[in-house]
Amino acid sequence: MLQISKAALLGLLLTLASTVARAGNDTVLRFDTPVQIDGDARFDRDSPLQPSASSFRIREANTLSSDSGERWALVTLENSDGGKRILQDNYLVAEFANGERRHPTGLEGSFAAGEQQRKMVFFGYHRFPILRIFTAR
Repeated sequence: MLQISKAALLGLLLTLASTVARAGNDTVLRFDTPVQIDGDARFDRDSPLQPSASSFRIREANTLSSDSGERWALVTLENSDGGKRILQDNYLVAEFANGERRHPTGLEGSFAAGEQQRKMVFFGYHRFPILRIFTAR
């Protein structure tokens, strides 16, 4: 009968567990390193996509991504006008490092006048990271 020491068996199990854990990490979201881009330079092929006018203001935005290409943002939004407002996908736009722009999907919620809310926003899968997120006022 084959005898395996406890240490060898433990080592084999730890190696197997770490391999399985690494295999699932392509869907783990991590905060992206903030990028500071100065100036008004535009991409050579700018996307015409613009956000629809709204009363929402972005107070803070932090981008997140996964190894599989998911692009998310944790944004703090404020209804800067009076009265209750409904948030819609077309009020936000993300600009990617290749110049492409996209609206998020599944953005919803209602805001009272002056209210701030933090939202996780999904911008789909993309090869390039998000450079900025913006609204139109």
